[in-house]
Amino acid sequence: MIMEDLLKPCRYQVLRKIYITMFILAVFTRVLMPIASHETQLMNSIVFSIVAVFGAFVITFDLCTEKIMLKQKNIIWLILALASCIISSILNIKYGIWGNVRNLVWMSISFFVLYPTDQNRSKNDIRDEIQYVSNILTFVWFFACFISLIMFFLNIGYYIDIYPDSFSRQGFIECRLFGIFEDPNFAAVVSILMIILSIWNLSNGQKRIMKVFYIFNIVIQFLYIVLSGSRTAEVSFALVIAITSYFLLKESECFKRAGIIIKNTLFVFISLCISALLIISMNFTGKVISYVPAFIESQFGTYQSNTVITKKPVNIIREDVVESTDVSNCRFRIWESALELFRSAPIFGTSPRNMRTYAKVNFSEGFIAKHSYAVHNAYIDVLTSMGLVGATFIAIFFVLYLIELFRYLFTSKNKRNYKMIVLCLAIVTTVASSAMFLSEIFFVNTIGVLMFWLYLGYTYYFISEEAINKVEEQPVGAK
Repeated sequence: MIMEDLLKPCRYQVLRKIYITMFILAVFTRVLMPIASHETQLMNSIVFSIVAVFGAFVITFDLCTEKIMLKQKNIIWLILALASCIISSILNIKYGIWGNVRNLVWMSISFFVLYPTDQNRSKNDIRDEIQYVSNILTFVWFFACFISLIMFFLNIGYYIDIYPDSFSRQGFIECRLFGIFEDPNFAAVVSILMIILSIWNLSNGQKRIMKVFYIFNIVIQFLYIVLSGSRTAEVSFALVIAITSYFLLKESECFKRAGIIIKNTLFVFISLCISALLIISMNFTGKVISYVPAFIESQFGTYQSNTVITKKPVNIIREDVVESTDVSNCRFRIWESALELFRSAPIFGTSPRNMRTYAKVNFSEGFIAKHSYAVHNAYIDVLTSMGLVGATFIAIFFVLYLIELFRYLFTSKNKRNYKMIVLCLAIVTTVASSAMFLSEIFFVNTIGVLMFWLYLGYTYYFISEEAINKVEEQPVGAK
């Protein structure tokens, strides 16, 4: 009787929510440098080990109760991908084992805890979960970006030692705003996600004080993106604005009498114009705000009475980009080196955590072996780490997702969940596009990973929920 009570299905959702909270808090300890700089490698490992063990427990609990993860759409392809990763790890065991074991646990958590969304949950329950995650991320990221902007305005920048063999940049340094983050590229992409969530919250009848907060948050996040110098964020931002603008226009009353071809052509054109205006506004904002530090210094700094003050803007154009002949900032050479590794092990790959060791042993003169760089492209990383077998399973999963998504967006007539699906599309697009230039989605523990897999699951939930309600609303005897 006690065991039956402990294994009640409703407890799974509580455990899942606790896990999501733990995951977010653990990631904060790594990406927010005021915390990370005071945390030893041992403590960091302990924190993430606890989160991983709890995630494995949630998976086990689900298997003992409702088996929700096995009911999720297209989960078979993720199971096969995980199996191929296990085979790859075994084949490359001589290069290392424990790194791949940890990686398999984290992949399992993404596939079987974050991605699956129980179809029996109410829509309000799912929306509450979205709101819960949104509130934690938005409030923390707001204060983190706000503090980072203050560092820019006061022209504060410095280096700090993290471990004996690594350091971190903080504040405004090397012509870009690192702020209090570990990596401005990842931070800027998360800022895009926070803007999307803030816009969604604004459209959901929040109280006036909360609306003011979300508007202010959008401004703060936008300024951080501009000053971060992240070209990855700029590309992702422009792309997601173009795509979401198109789908929102598509369901609007604009050009209602125009033909389908003309109307869609106009929507594409308008969406591209909005995206172009975003880029223009980012460049303009950067030029304007670059004068702020000098203005603050002139107003509050200490000068001799006869000092002539020249208000010159700070340089926010990255020297490592403008003074380099490599437009990719070494990414092309990294990708070329990764593909060289892939060609040497094309079927099952090098295994995720053994890629660098594999490179040093077999391609000691290669770019990855010499510099120990991450691949900085999630898709090439999957291809190299998991080989053609694993990459094929992942590709099939994503293709099936896109088919389901676009079938709904273009053909469904009863679209009560349309805005929720567009929200999911915006989140997934942001992370997926950034993954072309960053190590995201697979083999890492980031906010992007959390958001990507959660919103993949939410997409299927809202599409299925609408289809189920449509059937239930049909009159008796209707076909």
